[in-house]
Amino acid sequence: MKIRKIILILFFSSKLLYSDGFKYLWAEYVTIFKKGIDAREKNIQASVFLLDGYLLYPNIEFSFIEEVINKIPEDEMGPAFTIVGDRRVLGIGGGLCQVATTLYNVALLSGISIRERKAHSSPVSYVSPGLDATVSKEENVDLKIQNPYSFPLKIKAFIESNKLYMKIYGPFPKKRDVKIVVSKAMKKGDYIETITERIISEKGKILFSELISNDRYKIDF
Repeated sequence: MKIRKIILILFFSSKLLYSDGFKYLWAEYVTIFKKGIDAREKNIQASVFLLDGYLLYPNIEFSFIEEVINKIPEDEMGPAFTIVGDRRVLGIGGGLCQVATTLYNVALLSGISIRERKAHSSPVSYVSPGLDATVSKEENVDLKIQNPYSFPLKIKAFIESNKLYMKIYGPFPKKRDVKIVVSKAMKKGDYIETITERIISEKGKILFSELISNDRYKIDF
């Protein structure tokens, strides 16, 4: 009984701790999309509805396919241009990659672990090469992230005009600074290549850096 009482106390203490909300902004990222040319905005809105308020619990892997794509009813998605292989085609779900990309970048800036991520085969318009993330349920291409901290983090997602905002909030201030560095794109034949690194520092002192990705994009198509 004593152990159960302690567990209940810890549970309700945790609930009280986070009941005031996640008021500390850890990171934010914004991308711009074109309005009125296809169903991109509709698809983005459907994704934002699912992501806004989502809690990333400690050490639990988040899958974009499972938590977003699989939860959007088919009748809520419309045709929009997307990249398939080396071609831009009109397909259902266009715009979801932009949402995944925006989430990917805010996760990077928050110090969240990137478990799985794949770049597009060619550059996209809403971020620089080295910072994009593509997703496809049909091809089993996912974005997976994981909260490495001992407490939850909260996603805030919303649209203003033609801008998609993604923010991460914590119940405590972020202790470490995060910087994302992408090398200058090097052209090699019909491709460009980039290297993306994440640099973690605290109180002005660099603690460590990590290689995030080596990406290659076709530019002649």
